[in-house]
Amino acid sequence: MLLQQRLCLNIRMTDKPVPPLPAPRTEIAMAGKRTSIKVNLVLLGMSGTGKSASGNTILGKPVFFSRPSSKSVTRDCEIAETEINGKHVRVIDTPDMFDDETEESVKNKYLKRCKELCESHPCVFVLVMHISRFTDGERNILKQLEKAFGRNVKEQSVILFTKGDDLHRAGKTLTDVLHSCQPDLKEMIQQFGNRCVLFENNRSGSAQVEKLLDTVIMVLEKQQKL
Repeated sequence: MLLQQRLCLNIRMTDKPVPPLPAPRTEIAMAGKRTSIKVNLVLLGMSGTGKSASGNTILGKPVFFSRPSSKSVTRDCEIAETEINGKHVRVIDTPDMFDDETEESVKNKYLKRCKELCESHPCVFVLVMHISRFTDGERNILKQLEKAFGRNVKEQSVILFTKGDDLHRAGKTLTDVLHSCQPDLKEMIQQFGNRCVLFENNRSGSAQVEKLLDTVIMVLEKQQKL
């Protein structure tokens, strides 16, 4: 297990064996009918960061299977659709494509499927990270993203920090953490254009989702993809 360097709180995760790959999941139209997709949100990140839970928060209901684990519980790229403020959004939940313990052939399969889902519509990558820790694996994640999706991936990306409730319990804000975080993390955030949002996946309400979407739209407008 990678050495975890904590920013605020110590959170222990339990190791689970990696399950076998199932058949790809069927696409779900959240509004009850198939709609014209305007943007793909691709949730990326290491196991245990809350990708699936964040996807469910964006969708407004539990669609993706989610549970605390240091091993990926998402077995293939899964997709679901919703509409937010008149924008059709397709959320793509992905397995951990950066785990050194996963066979290269399996990671390539994940990556190929992910790229196929992004071919026909504008795409923004959402790098999901735990606000209370910054792992050794995440230090090199930008290089892995560039290798997988091209050198311009950081211009098409947003960082989504999960476990915002941890900060609230500690009496801290996202700004507090970003000012005092490790130099490596601060540099990564700068490389992503300081585009980051904070999620509390156990909290209802649309404000945090709308803030994410506003940031996503800003990325697309800058890339002239809207």
